[in-house]
Amino acid sequence: MRNFWYPFTHAAAEDIRRIDAPLEDVLRSRAFQPVRRRAVERVRGALHGEIPDADMSDSVRQNVELLSYPLARLIVSCIDDDYLLRRYVLAEAKLAHRRLRISDTEEVLELARDLGMRPLSEGERFRIHFVDFVVSAARFRSQKWKLINRNLDRGYLTVTREEMLRLMEERIKDRIQEGLPLDAGSICEGLSDQLKSIRDELESSKRNAMVDLGEFNRDALPPCMRELLEQLAAGRNLAHTARFALTSFLLNINLGVEEIIGIFNNSPDFDEEMTRYQIEHIAGSTGTRYTPPSCSTMLTYGNCPGGDELCRRIRHPISYYRRRVKRTLKSGTPS
Repeated sequence: MRNFWYPFTHAAAEDIRRIDAPLEDVLRSRAFQPVRRRAVERVRGALHGEIPDADMSDSVRQNVELLSYPLARLIVSCIDDDYLLRRYVLAEAKLAHRRLRISDTEEVLELARDLGMRPLSEGERFRIHFVDFVVSAARFRSQKWKLINRNLDRGYLTVTREEMLRLMEERIKDRIQEGLPLDAGSICEGLSDQLKSIRDELESSKRNAMVDLGEFNRDALPPCMRELLEQLAAGRNLAHTARFALTSFLLNINLGVEEIIGIFNNSPDFDEEMTRYQIEHIAGSTGTRYTPPSCSTMLTYGNCPGGDELCRRIRHPISYYRRRVKRTLKSGTPS
């Protein structure tokens, strides 16, 4: 296995120990400047949704890739921001997934074993124990990931190669998130230059994190819908009740199906076909157009983050939005 491609593995950790690079040198020595540059690139890439791949054509560059991973984790830990941490974990897992797609079967199996899985290769497919399947697929919303919809044979089920890689991606996310944020302590002082530039970029990213809703009146959003959109922008999965609430709300303020699909595109378990089906169903493709849940229902399902003054005077997110829009039109400014 190319450990430098998967620096979160146990095997890669052994390689990093063998390199035996003193932390002080990694933080300050000119010789390790490429490592610092690549570590920053990893974190910045996470903020923008994708860590770019790197040139690893020789052993020196491969060592840079290996060493930049723990340094990137230190940078994320020093900044200690939940939004950045979620984006970083997701981006590292997506980078690994891209690399897995061009890896041979033996490398896939080796990485799976490092992650604690026990798949068996069957040509272009894999047999996987149902426990390994359930542990990874538990966060997925699509019906195809429900165990009841799979054929079991003596405790094993068959998955496609792409499904296998998707299951592994969830394990990779767990591995990367393990221990974060680290207790970096005084190490952060040696990273001051890198931290400043990333903090500035982080604040800018947060300001732009809200999904672009075109002519939609963003200032009129009720707190619950604003919170759900921010979670999507941060790459977090929403519970089924939250997805239904957000989708039905956006449909009822006249956003189109395509626009809403684009909003959910940042979900870790995004499945365009399934997302389209669900949105069209809520929009009334089967004859019933659904309305968003009331404020009391949002509260019951844990989808209310706490209201503002206007929330206390209304009973429905749509009512909140309409009142804010009317006030904006009257005054010319949001209230």
